Amino acid sequence: MGRKKRIALIGGGPTSVYTLKNLLQSADELDITIFEAGRVAGCGIPYSEEHNTPDMMANITSVEIPPVLVSLADWVRSADLHLLNKFGIDRARVGERDYYPRVLIGAYYADQLARMVAGSAPWHKVGIETETRVLDIKPMSAGFDVVVCRKDTTSKRRFDAVVMATGHLTQSLKPKRVKGLYRSPYPIKDLTLGGDGTALILGSSLSAIDAAVGLAMRHGKFVGEEDDLAFKLEAGAKLRLVMASRKGTVPDADFFYPIPEEPLMIFTPARLEKLRHKGKDGLLNKAFTLFKQQLEVDDPAFLDGLGIARLTPENFAEAYFEMRKTRQGFAAIEDDLNQSKINYRDRRVVMWRYTMMRAHEVFGTVVPYLDERDLKRFRQHLAPAFADAYGCVPHLSIARLLALHRAGCLDIVALGENGTIRYDAGRFTLEAGRQKQSFATLIDARGQSTASISELGFDQLDRALATDDILKRTNGQSQDDQFRLRLKGQPDADIFCISIPVMMERYPFAQGLVACSEAAEVVATAL
Repeated sequence: MGRKKRIALIGGGPTSVYTLKNLLQSADELDITIFEAGRVAGCGIPYSEEHNTPDMMANITSVEIPPVLVSLADWVRSADLHLLNKFGIDRARVGERDYYPRVLIGAYYADQLARMVAGSAPWHKVGIETETRVLDIKPMSAGFDVVVCRKDTTSKRRFDAVVMATGHLTQSLKPKRVKGLYRSPYPIKDLTLGGDGTALILGSSLSAIDAAVGLAMRHGKFVGEEDDLAFKLEAGAKLRLVMASRKGTVPDADFFYPIPEEPLMIFTPARLEKLRHKGKDGLLNKAFTLFKQQLEVDDPAFLDGLGIARLTPENFAEAYFEMRKTRQGFAAIEDDLNQSKINYRDRRVVMWRYTMMRAHEVFGTVVPYLDERDLKRFRQHLAPAFADAYGCVPHLSIARLLALHRAGCLDIVALGENGTIRYDAGRFTLEAGRQKQSFATLIDARGQSTASISELGFDQLDRALATDDILKRTNGQSQDDQFRLRLKGQPDADIFCISIPVMMERYPFAQGLVACSEAAEVVATAL
């Protein structure tokens, strides 16, 4: 009997859960260790109780979450009464399109991980080491030395293969240097306000909504049902929140579309693959032409409404966000929520949005092959437009923002191109248009940004890389190798990166659970 192949999974969130699921189906003997910096493995930062409160809603329906052992809906249906009562869930009304609090989804992943480990085949060995940070990864002539730290004790461990599956970067990795400044809204429970109860929240999308709702729940409570929600401040409490972003828009309310999604017939992965093999010159423009043809078939009125005779990636994105400006302000936000509810009731699909939601996944298949110029164009123009189109939020989240505004506790400001934020004498001053406001607290809630290997702290691994553009793909490259890191003198080393902050450079839509599941399957197959 040969020695088991030793595999390190760095990060214990959903990506590692899906990787482990696929690895455990192997007939090969594997010795797998999961290193997790937090107290609980399985949930990951976006779904952990360490970083969220029970009020933070996920922006993905249960049916969209790839099953581990069972689907999320079936897991909730079979949950004990304690969990159902904790989250106010009626077992008889559990549906496939329900939204749930993030910590509930985290509990699902933690439970599924524990069950997989307990039920793994006898020829596998699986260990989980929580509250353990990986400090560095050193490639050796055979395998890797992984430097870990637990309870102030540092040690070196040898593995045959390494999978980097670290998740979102948080405040804990970016030290606070200025009083009142938070470089991330997470952990939500660590956010505090000054005595005047003011906070400027930089950003107006998902992370910013988390920050606003989390702070609100610390100083008051929401009362009533979703259709008639109000916010009540605690006696004597002060709360003035402003969300500020370049465009001053919040994500639209979740929209109706058929599940399972229907495939696009013009803008398809197969057609993009054909374009790739014809040559990468002008690849983005060629792909965009196919996307435009798809929109012309699906929703010609939408294209006509943009008022552009000859579409390019640049002017499409510009026109799209000009259209979004018509939905600035809380009256427009409320109108969108009401229309979304009507569409759900009538099962009406807004075709341009449905097309863009499906198309972003297709675009994701070609972005890793773009040259540097086209990659910059895509990230600067198309990626924000697609993220805005499909990045909708639960109706309850929108209802909470409206309730906070009606209570006089929340406003949204468009910074535009000339808005400024300055720090002086312990205060943050916002100037935008004719507005000038001062705040004791500033929270950067613009969401996860890209990161390099060195920014994750893996300096020895960074020096061993053969290229800076580590996840760029080439024609002829094996599907199994798309996440393999190319090292100097070791192009076939078993080290893979499906760490979200690093992936986002070449896989800009990698933050979703579906993308995590798909990447995990690719890596497990390669191993």
